[in-house]
Order: sequence, then structure tokens, then C-alpha cells
Amino acid sequence: MRLSQLVLGPVLLLGLAVPHAVQAGPHGTLSHHRYTEPGGLTREYLQYVPAGLPAGRPLVVFLHGCNETATEAMAATRFNALADKERFAVVYPEQVRAANSSAPAADGNGIGCWNWFLPDDQARGAGEPAVLAGIARSATRALRADRHRVYVGGISAGADMTVILAATYPDVFAAAASLAGCAYQTCGDLTGRLAYEQMGTRARLVPMLVENGTADVLNPAPQSVGLAQSWLGLGDLVDDGTANGSFSRTPATQDTSVPSGSPSPGGGDACVHNNSFLCLGGILGLSDYPVTRTTWHDAKGRDVVELWLVHGLAHAHPHAPGDGSYTDPLGPDVTAASYRFFLQHRLP
Repeated sequence: MRLSQLVLGPVLLLGLAVPHAVQAGPHGTLSHHRYTEPGGLTREYLQYVPAGLPAGRPLVVFLHGCNETATEAMAATRFNALADKERFAVVYPEQVRAANSSAPAADGNGIGCWNWFLPDDQARGAGEPAVLAGIARSATRALRADRHRVYVGGISAGADMTVILAATYPDVFAAAASLAGCAYQTCGDLTGRLAYEQMGTRARLVPMLVENGTADVLNPAPQSVGLAQSWLGLGDLVDDGTANGSFSRTPATQDTSVPSGSPSPGGGDACVHNNSFLCLGGILGLSDYPVTRTTWHDAKGRDVVELWLVHGLAHAHPHAPGDGSYTDPLGPDVTAASYRFFLQHRLP
């Protein structure tokens, strides 16, 4: 059920989230909320809390893609099952959808994309970044979650908004995960300087896991490679304010896993033809797609940027059950990988 189909609750006080439906299950509680930020923008979200979750646990915010609902993203990522196991809470904000094609982009742009491409939604203090950061803060207070361990991730348009949140609210989100996304400011921040300038006095290298399929034609993998390079540039600027090569661009680790029965990338992309067509291993339903994982460390040896290239994966949630919006049962468990990456990092 979409959040927009639910009966809405009472009028909100600005800056507060109000639950208007609760479903309790054997493992946890799923509730529906609405949040209005002080500027008046409202968004709804799902919130999942495992049974008996104590205070002081992490919180994950996950943003869906275009033509996808919060409910579908919840099913595709399987974050709730991981939350039960690892003991953390999850919220899934949902973009509104324009009732007709003449409605302004701020009302949902017709297909439920986060407005990552609009300048008004790329800065701190207003628009969707403000309401999404407000949701994170409100849920953190309500659940008494650990404010030093609030994380954000998303896919496609949700990945692009994730990057915006990392750049605009580095004091709220301890780490981030971009699945099939691109660099800050409509993929244009190739050096990291725009993100650095947006952060201002709050500037810090928000640790980032980046994932993309090499057969993705909607968000081609080079855009995610560009995001990783941009974020390394941000690290170079954050440490001393100057782009002087003080942050190493040399990977700390790089490895390619090739499941049995799948073709090897062999240093190139032999699994994919012209970066457009699924590799034979995926078409034949073999064990999995090969994955190349590259990591970069900061001066203290901490893993702060990870790039996962899934050879043969199209524009989809990898390792996702069912037949929801762009799901693929093959590929790595990026949900578990993201959470493992998150747990390495806390807000300073």
C-alpha cells in the first residue's frame, strides 16, 4: 500500500512527525508518519522498529528511486530483516506524486523522483534536503536512537538525493551509500569542491559507499566512478582546505570476486558488451555477477570511500527478491554491505 493511499492524520505542528497508522508484527512495528519542516514542506515516511529495540541504536534512512514507492524499496532492500538481526531502526521517506502533468516539479514531478536536479533542492535549510534531514532528526529523537550513528542510503534518484544530503547535512549523517547515483549538483561536481563549499564550516569527508551495475543505461557506471573520484577530491579539500594531493587517490584495496560459472571481467569488462547488455552469466541464471570492489582509506587507515562495480547488473536493486521496480535476484547483498560500511563510522 502506498502512503498516499492512507487516510491522513491530524494537522501537523511544524517540525514534528505524526504517526497515522501502525502495524505491529511478530518481529517489529511498521508505522506511517508525516513530517513538516519549518518552511512548510511535508513528506510522509514508513518507520520500522524491531521488537524491543533499546535506546542508543543506529538509524538508517533509505530513499527510493523514481517510479518506486517506499513500500517497494523496503521490500527490495530487505532492510527490515537486517534491522531485526542487527538491532537498528529504519525509515523510508516517500516522495509525493503530482496528480497531473501540469503540477510543478516540487509536487513530485509525475513519477515520484526526488528533486535532486533542482537547485532549490540542492542546498541546506530548505526544500527536500531540509525535510529529509528533519525526518532523520525527528525519528532519532522519537526512537532515542544514537545521533552519532544516523546513516542515509538510496537508489537512483534516491542515491542522488543521498549525495545531496551528505553534502548539505554532514552534521546529521555519519555515512552514506549511493546505489546507481552520481556526483553532487546534478552530476556536475567532478572535483568535490562544490560539496566542500556547500558544507562550509561543517566540512568533513562523509564516508561513502558507491555501487553501480556496468550494464546500467539509466545511470551509467562511469557516473558512479565519477562520484567516487569527486568524493576523493572532497577528502583532499577537507583535510587542509586545498586541492593539493594530500588525500591519496591510490586505492588501498581492489579485488574482483568471480562466482563459479560466471565469466571473468579479466581486467576489463568481458562480462558486458558495450556496457549495455547483460552478461551471459546473468542471462543464463548462473550463480551471480562478478563484482569489483575498490576501497580508499584516509590518513588514519579508515575505509572512507568504497566503489562496487557489479559486472552485468542493469539499473536495479541487486540481490533483491520479487518483481518490484527494477529488482534483480542476482548480485551482491548491498544492503548488508552498506550496513557493514556504516558501522565503521560515527559522527565526530
